[in-house]
Amino acid sequence: MYNAIIVDDEPVIRFGLKASVDWDKEGLHLLGDFANGEEALKGLEGHTVDLLITDIKMPVMDGICLMKEMQKLFPGIKVILVSSYTDFQYVREGLRLGAVDYVLKATLEPDEFSRLIQTCVAMIRRERLVEEKLQLATQTVTFRERKSLEQTIKRVILDGADYRELQDKFGWLQGNLLMITMSLNNIKKLEEQFGFLHKTMLLEDIQNYFYKQIDEGICFSINENQMLLLLKTSIDPNIAVKKLKAEIEEVTSSSYTFGFDVIRNLSQVIEGYRNSSFACERRFFYPNQTTFRYQPLETGNLPPLNFDLLHQILLPYDKQRITAFLGERFAEWESGTVSPSEIKKDACELLSHLFHKKAQVEDLLGKCNVIKKTETLEELTKTMTFQIEEYTESEQQTQYRHQGDNAIMKKALDFIHGHYTEELTLQLVSSHVHISRNYFSVLFKRSVGKNFIDYVMELRIKKACELLENTSLKVYEVAEQSGFKDVKYFSKLFKKLMGASPVDFRSKNQSLI
Repeated sequence: MYNAIIVDDEPVIRFGLKASVDWDKEGLHLLGDFANGEEALKGLEGHTVDLLITDIKMPVMDGICLMKEMQKLFPGIKVILVSSYTDFQYVREGLRLGAVDYVLKATLEPDEFSRLIQTCVAMIRRERLVEEKLQLATQTVTFRERKSLEQTIKRVILDGADYRELQDKFGWLQGNLLMITMSLNNIKKLEEQFGFLHKTMLLEDIQNYFYKQIDEGICFSINENQMLLLLKTSIDPNIAVKKLKAEIEEVTSSSYTFGFDVIRNLSQVIEGYRNSSFACERRFFYPNQTTFRYQPLETGNLPPLNFDLLHQILLPYDKQRITAFLGERFAEWESGTVSPSEIKKDACELLSHLFHKKAQVEDLLGKCNVIKKTETLEELTKTMTFQIEEYTESEQQTQYRHQGDNAIMKKALDFIHGHYTEELTLQLVSSHVHISRNYFSVLFKRSVGKNFIDYVMELRIKKACELLENTSLKVYEVAEQSGFKDVKYFSKLFKKLMGASPVDFRSKNQSLI
């Protein structure tokens, strides 16, 4: 059982949230509900919290402040934000701080809320499984020491803790150290082909491989797409990075960007982290290169956007002038003196300013989320242009959109349920219902509450469970008939999602028949 709490200053909303979920069925114990953040913190003494469901705007202590405090107490906590349409800026801040998702009070649906709860529980369960698995690992330096070092470095890097704490505890990490920020490449393609969980499995495989091969070093996830590596090396750092990168890519059959720097001792760990992260971001401007050693560069600021001019060419929409306007902005982004995060922020502000009075909040957040996930400047500019053109061209059809979307989704889901054990892609289904791949992706997530490939994977795993329970098919035959081409990948994914290998699942469930 995992612990959850609800915080909202409106009693009716608290009651509605509590009544929307069968907490025991979802593996959750609801510790209580509270009217504000301060009351929640006082009422939780002696308890751990795994899931926080909180309103954003509350008296005494609002949801964002509460979220920050809870993350300090429980670093792995999952957060769901409850908001109104007017809370857009606060929702963006909450998501930036690591909230899993948000729900709107005005359109809250029990089924949608329950699916979001299930997503959070699945994330918690997966992280627990990873932690349990890593507890079995032993190296020259014990797992306990490595985890302690990981947590200490996180405190030093993220919270400004004293670096001397590292020197006191981990004397073996002395002298020149190689610090690497490693980022997954082709994230969108990976998610669409294999689902969100695949990235977690990749990062776990990398950490396991690193600790088997490297005695003096640490490796841990910074976020869902990146890892931080710190190790001693006696060879040229360029050669060491090239060798390690090649080995990891061979083991995982995936591509990564490495940004690295060399620090003289642990006192420079914060500087080394910043430098390696900065170096890793250079792929945004140089998409054909995947290894970057830190080099100091002059940084600048973007000139403010000319919204008055933009409005003049949008109303009415003038494709030639808007293309010219965007071209000038894109040229300013290409200078390479502004960080990718600032460029993405600039792009999101442009979209928000253009369409905040016309588009629904969730649509704007979805567009901004797509922008934030772009890996290169070229990808960002293409995405930006497409989003503006798509929205402008479809604006006249909005009055007919809702009814049409329902029909499209019904046709799509019927097709998916009829073909999920076959080769099935986002492009194939979107072509079947005659809409663009990008719009179908957004529509599917909005309608179903999860990404297309995650939905398909769940259907395949359910099919596999049925076959394991009710047939004597071999595991590779179950994999094939469930839609998986790779039995090894199937077994690994099945264990991640179901908590047991296919063989153990069959043994347990067939014995109960």
